Parts: sequence; structure tokens; C-alpha cells
Amino acid sequence: MILDAVKRTDAYSKLNKKGLSDTEILAALDKDPKERELFNYDEEELVKVTTLDSIKHYLKFLNTGFLALEPATGAVKAWVGGVDFKYFKYDHVSQSKRQVGSTFKPIVYTAALENGMEPCTYFSAREVTYEGGWTPSNSGGYGEDPDMQYNMKTALSNSINTIAVKVLMETGVGNVISQAKKMGIESEIPPVPSIALGTAEISLEELAKAYTGFANKGRSTNPYFITKIEDGKGNLLAEFKPKLQKSPAYSETTREVMIEMMKATVNEGTATRLRSTYGLKNEIAGKTGTTQSNKDGWFVGLTPELLAVTWVGSDDHRIGFRNTRIGQGANSALPIFALFLQKINEDASFSSISNAKFGNPSAEVIALMDCEPSKEDGFFDKLFGKSDRNRDRKKDDKKKKGFFNKLFGKKKKN
Repeated sequence: MILDAVKRTDAYSKLNKKGLSDTEILAALDKDPKERELFNYDEEELVKVTTLDSIKHYLKFLNTGFLALEPATGAVKAWVGGVDFKYFKYDHVSQSKRQVGSTFKPIVYTAALENGMEPCTYFSAREVTYEGGWTPSNSGGYGEDPDMQYNMKTALSNSINTIAVKVLMETGVGNVISQAKKMGIESEIPPVPSIALGTAEISLEELAKAYTGFANKGRSTNPYFITKIEDGKGNLLAEFKPKLQKSPAYSETTREVMIEMMKATVNEGTATRLRSTYGLKNEIAGKTGTTQSNKDGWFVGLTPELLAVTWVGSDDHRIGFRNTRIGQGANSALPIFALFLQKINEDASFSSISNAKFGNPSAEVIALMDCEPSKEDGFFDKLFGKSDRNRDRKKDDKKKKGFFNKLFGKKKKN
């Protein structure tokens, strides 16, 4: 890892051209310590170090990307490309593509709703092994009781991995990818079950675009930050207008259901610290995200008038937190959004953002979501397996129809 970082420096290129081996270059760069100005989060400091010491120093830092948009127009309100441009000349908003973790799950659930799945569909959280030997697992105790099932709202708000994959498989991988494209994702999404957990690499800017539709009648908007360009005499040279999708990427019913599910993430799920720790009383929908080995922390915070996406991680993909407790998006990325919104709430000039309300869901949506968060299999379900066990299978998108399926038709969903 250190050698890879060394190879990206001008010093390595010069010594390599002289015919030195990697071992000789490392030794050369670890000689003759000099006083150097090194970056730290709070302040720069002057330290006597070698070139190699300096390279190791910069591998230690977490970086970040942060983008805040007006959902209705895509107008950029804040764009933070990294922790310090002087030392890290890389834009983590538009240039970087990382696995997005569970922030992809709302796209999966949107696709499921659009393809006929009802919000009160129940799934067990038990683990299932899929083709290729992949077995996604959960944290937080979900799946320990094989007789318990959870509805979609509970599954999304608590970010239950096993259920997200089951929702994707029942919806169809192709349908989920198609929905992501409709919402503005342009990056390649591999057609594999693990995309339910956000293994696709997507830019922060793309992810923000995909979420804008949830606060904009289902129509995504392109982020833009220049409204016009004038010459020295004030003559208008160019003008830029919001670019909205011509038609919604999903129905208004789906949009309202998704808002209610993501509000539950904040009020009772993985992002409750927005309420308990930071005391935020705004209407907020959101989604946390954490990738494998805790290498990327994400948080998407959505209010009616403001969308903000935060990523935190190391620039080297191989570096991650040692455990999920400290590395999860709720602990690494969410606080940035929370502190940002606290500042907005303290400034009366932003009251239109602070006091904005999503509005009440329609009677149809209230009826669709009127069910218990979880339920236990009944006696006959346990005995005969007429529950979500029928969905726990090692197949891809489509069930193979047997003789009795052809004769009597498909069973209705539970």
C-alpha cells in the first residue's frame, strides 16, 4: 500500500528513470529528513520528516465528499470536494466513484413498488445462499428468529440486508437496474444480487441526482451551479436553466411510500441519532450506507427543500474501519449532515428550509402501509412452510414453473 502511494509521486518517477529498484527507491526516500509543513485536520504543523514519512502521513487521513442541492431545480447550495484542496487535489463529488452501500436500497424498493410489490409484503430476515455461494448477512439481531417476518418499511428503515436482496430477487435484477437508470444513475451496474447492498460504484453527484425525485414528484434534476455568465460590461453571454426529467421515474404513490419509509429510517431506524444525539426536529427522510469492511460511510438526508449526500472514507480503497460500530455511515457520514442542518436551523434566513413539511401521505398510501412492522409465522405456516420460506431460494430473477403451477396458476403473495 505504501509502495503504491510512493509510485504516484514525482520523486519515484525521477529515481525510477535513473534505474533504481523499488527497494533502493524506498531506502532513498527514507533518508535526509527535512522540515516539512504537514496537513492535519485542525492546523498545519512543521515537522522534520523524510519523504517516505510524509507519504505515510497522508495515508492516515479520512476524506469526504458533500453535496447539498435544491431538489426541485438541482441548484447546488454546497459542494465540498474534500477535506483540503491544497493537500488533496481530488473532487470526491464528481470524480470519485465508490460503492454506495445501503444508500442503493431505496432504488431497489422503488423498483419493487413500481413492479407491483405492496408495502405490507412480509419477508423473513433469515440468510439465504445465492448462486455462486454468496450469503449476505445482517447486523443488529435480525434473522436470529427464523419465524419472524418484517414488512418493507421495517426492513428498509433498519437496513436489513437479507431482505433487501430478497426484494431485489423477487422484483428482478433487470427491473432494478432499469429503475436506477430512470432515476439518473449513469454508471454501469453489474447484474448481480449484491447490487441490492450497493456494490455498484457510483459517484456522489449521480446518487444525489437519483434522490432528488423523492422530493420532486418523481422527476430527477441535474445538479448545476452556474446560473449565468456575463462579460465585463454586463452583457449576458450564457444562461443556465434547471434540467428536469420530462416524465416521472415512478408514480406519486410510490414516491409517497418511499418518503414514509425513509422518514422511518430517521424516526425509528438506523439514523435515529439525528433526533437523539443532534436534537434535529426538522422533517427529514434519509438513508445510511456502509460498504464491505467498513471502507465507505454514506448518508443521504432529504428535507422537502434540501437534499444532502455525504461520503466518508479513505482515498485508498483498501483502508477501512476495524469494525462496523465506528465505521458505519451513521457514525462517520451522518454527523456531517447533522451539523450542517444544525447551522441552517440556527440561521433565520434559512427558515423556508428549516420549517418545510413533506405533507401528509394520501389516504391510499396510509391504507397501503397499514400493517404491523413484523409478524410471526402461524402454526400452519411453521408446519407447512406457506410463508416467506417459499421465497428463500437459490435462484435468480424468475421461478421455474412446474406442472402444478401451470395447472393451477401462481400463488398470490403473502
